Amino acid sequence: MSGASNYLIDAYIPIPGPASLSLSTPPETDGRNAVAQEAKPYHKGNVPALLMAAAERVLQTENVEDVSARRLCREVGVTSANFYNHYPSLDYLLLEIAAKYFEGRTRERRRLLKRRLPREEAMIVAAQSMVEFGIRHPQILRLTFGQIRDPSINPNFVRASDEGFRILVQIVQGEDVYTPDDLELAHRRCQPTYGFMAFMYGVAYLLTREVIANPEGTRAARRRFVEDLTRSVIRGV
Repeated sequence: MSGASNYLIDAYIPIPGPASLSLSTPPETDGRNAVAQEAKPYHKGNVPALLMAAAERVLQTENVEDVSARRLCREVGVTSANFYNHYPSLDYLLLEIAAKYFEGRTRERRRLLKRRLPREEAMIVAAQSMVEFGIRHPQILRLTFGQIRDPSINPNFVRASDEGFRILVQIVQGEDVYTPDDLELAHRRCQPTYGFMAFMYGVAYLLTREVIANPEGTRAARRRFVEDLTRSVIRGV
């Protein structure tokens, strides 16, 4: 969806497609570990990728609020001012990460469409995938659902989220009726998908935050719960 409202688009994701996030501990500069400059020699051409990778490491183990331009530059081994030679703002970089995960989830969603499952079954798979994504990447889930106030600053994010929503519309409604250039018309045409998207995000958020408990504590039990809940929603509770 174009413009500022675009950040509400489904983050189906981020799941196969993008490379797995590194869980390694980022190097520090306080003497406890190797200095970043020693571990990662400075090469001007790879600084944007290194900054993004450093941000992804933080997001995998900490919170969005723990990411700062100063910290990323310290871990990469460049001066803080150098950050803005590669990204116009920290928000832009965070949206770039979210766009990458959108693209991966959209590829997964396209594969789901090709399976030609009955609509209810396809929606169940979509909901399960959203939940599993949230469990694996809770901070990325936040980024793809409105953490950044003005997502329109990053055209890649706008494009990726629009395309992700377009494919979700086809899964939920069986046809491509999404019109990102006419949001009023899109809102009328895509109400079932907006509703289902809100449901998926809500379930993913609640399970990720453990507001809804998983008594058995297993992935299989979580998937069964999401399947039962999705069928109830599709059939009108």
